[in-house]
Amino acid sequence: MNLFDLKSDIKTIDISQPVFLKGTNKKGVLLIHGFTGSPHDMLYLGKRLNEAGFSVSIPRLPGHGTSSEDFLRSTWKDWLRRVLDSYFDLSGICEEVYIAGLSMGGVLTLILSSIVNSPKIVTIAGAIMINDWKIILTPLISLFTKKLERKNVEKNYENKSLIYLADEYWSYNWPLQGKHLLKLINIAKKRLKYVKSDILILASEKDETVPLKAAHYIYKNVSSGTREIKIFKESGHVMTNDIEKEKVADEIIKWFNR
Repeated sequence: MNLFDLKSDIKTIDISQPVFLKGTNKKGVLLIHGFTGSPHDMLYLGKRLNEAGFSVSIPRLPGHGTSSEDFLRSTWKDWLRRVLDSYFDLSGICEEVYIAGLSMGGVLTLILSSIVNSPKIVTIAGAIMINDWKIILTPLISLFTKKLERKNVEKNYENKSLIYLADEYWSYNWPLQGKHLLKLINIAKKRLKYVKSDILILASEKDETVPLKAAHYIYKNVSSGTREIKIFKESGHVMTNDIEKEKVADEIIKWFNR
């Protein structure tokens, strides 16, 4: 990341601030948001886990929740380093630390678990595969353009911070950053055999971003002795913030309490 060219007025918006919630049961959960997402995507789940007694850390991945300029200066190494540090920090105050990640956060969860061997993990719409085949072309496309404008992006939000995120992040496709996402996916695929954590794999039939076969790919290729898949019917890609978010949280709490 080239830090010297960044504008001095960049700041993290309110809903993207990292979150820490102190628990009561000496167990911690690291929650990892996805590509162009931010901690707000994991906040409902984090609060539910905290109510169940867990300490919860929701870090903000570098380049997210700030500005598109900042985003373009972040890399896969920055994202992985952030979740490693967050895991180490949480391990310093908890006897056990579990991990759950959404989309790219699920990919980071798999890589992180292959390194630290967390006792229990959850992937939520884990993006080990992407429905858009053009992701494989991102290394080439990124040579010519860093971002491409998207049409018909939803911006009908009451929350001004969500409108800001839509303007800065969701209104574009990101070939350069997509190249870094692809790098993480390829690393995760190679390291699945080193994942031995008890794993719960959550997916949804209505997810238009990650195909259902991604969940089955994870299931078949990890080395976990205990593994389960749970398929939801109505959720979109951001399962932690969608119509079945209560049920998603219920399943994750039940898994971590086993």
